[in-house]
Amino acid sequence: MADNDELESFRQQWREEVTRRSRPKAAPPASPTPTAPPPARLPPTRHEASHRKEVEEEGPPLASFDPDELAQQIGALNIKPTEDDFSRRDVAEPTSALEHYERAVEKEAEGNLGDSLSHYRKAYRLDSAVDKSYRNKHYAHVWKKSNLPAPTAPIDVIQQSAEVPILPTPELIASFAHLPISQLDPIVENTPPPPCPIATVPSEVLVEILRHVAMDDPSAFGRMALVCKRMAYHFAHEQHIWRRICQGREFGFQGMHYDFSCDLHGEPIYTLAPRYTPFPMGAPVEIPPPLSSWSQVFQTLPRIRFTGIYISTVNYTRPGAASAYSNLSWNSPIHIVTYYRYLRFYPDGSVISLLTSTEPVDVVPHISKENVMAARVPAHRKHQRHLSDAGNTLSGATDSLPPVAMNTLKHGLRGRWHLASPVDTSETSETPASAWKPDLMSDQKSLLSDERDLIIETEGVDPKYVYTMHLSLRSSTVPKSVQLGPAPPNPSKNTKLAWKGFWSYNRLTDDWGEFGLRNDRAFVFRRVRGWGLD
Repeated sequence: MADNDELESFRQQWREEVTRRSRPKAAPPASPTPTAPPPARLPPTRHEASHRKEVEEEGPPLASFDPDELAQQIGALNIKPTEDDFSRRDVAEPTSALEHYERAVEKEAEGNLGDSLSHYRKAYRLDSAVDKSYRNKHYAHVWKKSNLPAPTAPIDVIQQSAEVPILPTPELIASFAHLPISQLDPIVENTPPPPCPIATVPSEVLVEILRHVAMDDPSAFGRMALVCKRMAYHFAHEQHIWRRICQGREFGFQGMHYDFSCDLHGEPIYTLAPRYTPFPMGAPVEIPPPLSSWSQVFQTLPRIRFTGIYISTVNYTRPGAASAYSNLSWNSPIHIVTYYRYLRFYPDGSVISLLTSTEPVDVVPHISKENVMAARVPAHRKHQRHLSDAGNTLSGATDSLPPVAMNTLKHGLRGRWHLASPVDTSETSETPASAWKPDLMSDQKSLLSDERDLIIETEGVDPKYVYTMHLSLRSSTVPKSVQLGPAPPNPSKNTKLAWKGFWSYNRLTDDWGEFGLRNDRAFVFRRVRGWGLD
């Protein structure tokens, strides 16, 4: 009887097990897939890169901005073209020691330490004192000026110069208001000077011409201030032109994004609420209190540039393999590794990120969203597309791309970007950026604590990963250690992106990984001819 009871109990358990297994399984909660949106929360901890000090420190903070700085910047403008021509030129190979040394300095400035070291070695083999020849050639004029004795002037000249008042720079520029545009000197003596039609143009028409130039290219508008005193006056005085630049989408703050406006593939995110912009058109706007003019607003407030590319040059050394026939450690080779990070931003909120060892001259002219997508297409599909489309290709993607650029752009990553909002968007019509300003624990601070902060999310090497970069806008200055003369009075604004963190997020396992940035340096802006001007 006991055996029957045990057998019946076993049968009952077996039936329940079969019934439970035969039931349809309940749908599990939706897990993140490679096509799911990126994470909507912060990385677990702050990155150690946020505490690192860059070699090139920036200028004075925003609170100590000099209201007269705009007028002083006219003297710091450069008449040379600002576009960087990323094209390979035929350069003769250096032969003398000084030429090798000059080439080594150029390579070192570009970040190519391997070629730089090779030229340095060749220079010192030809002339052990080549560094003195280099200094005498390039910096002798600086030393001569500093060593010249103070000129002795007659007492009556000193008294006469002391009586002449020295006007402040703003008043000096204001005195240029009624000066005519001077004509050129005659090409041949005692002949009429060349005609200058713009000298007879009324001021109203001249200002309208300058407005069109500023809207096409603000840097060209700045270079026009070097033409004559009259142009310098309009450059500093016509603040309505600067306000239009600040409110515009082409180069101003209407083109800045303070929350993600597209997905990782560049598709726009539509929302019924108007997006936040600090200086909306059609509404009364005011200049932020620390500043006093719209030109200072454009030059000082955090702003991403679309007319070029941000490049980070990374160099580090690693020991090579020792020779099998020698036990001497000092004879082991040391390898200098150089690679580059590229970031190209677009006004629609998308970005292209590229990590490669290809030099800028070979890849920068071809970095675009169209070329990245064309480079990803397999070879057999490219052939099919050519047969079916009958010559129709992607805009900007041509078949004339060099093989080096095509192979490099295969690794380009699409992404999106946004700046930290300077105000609390919860009090405005803009939806708050909850992905980057959540309620954190008491021992954690928000990553976006500075309005100069920049967040970039890109694709990963695998579809299940999302890369998150935390950068901060900075100003480029010349380090004191390499300055031969006085420091430049007005450093370039918003031309550096300093690292504050770099993470990867696994959308399948909901895990964060931190990338080490021990050797990485800040991104530096390089303008590219024609970019962002269409």
